[in-house]
Amino acid sequence: MKKLSLFSILVLSTTFLFAQKADQMIGVSALQFARGGAIIASPVDAPSMIYNPAAIGMLDFDKIGFDMSLGVVNPPRKITSAIGTPMEKTTESGANSYLGMGNGVVYRVSDRIILGMAAGGVSGLGTDFTATTLPDNPGTPFPENVSIVTKKGLLKITPTIAFKVSDALVIAASFQIGNQALSLKSPAFMLPQSERWGFGGSVGFIYKASPNLQFGLSYTSEMKIGEYEFNGTSLLPPTGGEGVYTMQMNAPQQVAFGVSLTPMPKLLLEADLKWINQSAVMNKIELTSPSGYVIPLSFGWEDQMVYAFSGEFHVKKCLNVIGGWSYSGTPISPEDVNNNLGSIAVVEHHISLGLKKAWNENLFSTISYTRGLHNEVESNTTPSNKIEAEFNMFYLQLSYRM
Repeated sequence: MKKLSLFSILVLSTTFLFAQKADQMIGVSALQFARGGAIIASPVDAPSMIYNPAAIGMLDFDKIGFDMSLGVVNPPRKITSAIGTPMEKTTESGANSYLGMGNGVVYRVSDRIILGMAAGGVSGLGTDFTATTLPDNPGTPFPENVSIVTKKGLLKITPTIAFKVSDALVIAASFQIGNQALSLKSPAFMLPQSERWGFGGSVGFIYKASPNLQFGLSYTSEMKIGEYEFNGTSLLPPTGGEGVYTMQMNAPQQVAFGVSLTPMPKLLLEADLKWINQSAVMNKIELTSPSGYVIPLSFGWEDQMVYAFSGEFHVKKCLNVIGGWSYSGTPISPEDVNNNLGSIAVVEHHISLGLKKAWNENLFSTISYTRGLHNEVESNTTPSNKIEAEFNMFYLQLSYRM
């Protein structure tokens, strides 16, 4: 297999778009977002099993429970190109509204065994920049002043089994099934949407050390996604033009640890720490052209540490107020900005607020708002470009226990 050495590969690897903790959502439901993603030790709903399969063994229900959540994500983002030159220009993406959801069901088979299944969009979104985002460079074999349109989305389905060793300890495992969609239109490529299935797994436990203190730990394996085949085209003559382009892009492995504390009867606090192995899947990716040339896409992503903290206060019998905060540094360093133009993987701080209302003993609802604070990263190489992003997210949830 031949390797392609490119004189200007800037825009080849710039335009897969990701959201929130780089390409990882901090949750999939209103309750999870309200907590800022801090749910590893004190789970909030059935879809919590996506992040710690032991969650289903610690939920409060008799026989069966359902959770259905739906939300809207608004992620404004910008590219500022050719900084410090007469051609400097800031362009906003035109795709600013996305639908998200997370659902789950749990069933108690016996006092010891609990089954569950959840589904949720755990990563993704897209971008839609106009043809005038980047100035044209006459020294390259393709025009840069064309539109940049991308899409990425990963849906996970997690059949789960949990075993309650004792009233204080739950161990569990999930088989994780993924469906990931990718598409890319850039100055150098047009790769229409392709979807592939992927498979992985997760294990976890939750231990109740005392009535007021719980610990949770989970491991999620790297999800092996099938090889993508794009019936696409390239404007770079050595790559073969029209034909089938292939690429591998997996989802990263993760380790999460959480501690929850109830310092007083009406207040619950939790702090979580999560490691996401981004460098294993988003450092360098090879796109193979129909003629056999390998086009290196050097995103240069680094591993992430995610810090999350949440508090939930029981105001009165039927109402809880929930707040959360999370932080993780962007995986994109200044030297890699020009390889990630169009990415929104720069938001670092998230602040969340939610209200949970109980309508009766079985039914309750939750509304949450999450704000991803504005952040930007400017390249320290030539050409000098800047990527910046923020986001707003509203979620609703209905939960039923019986």
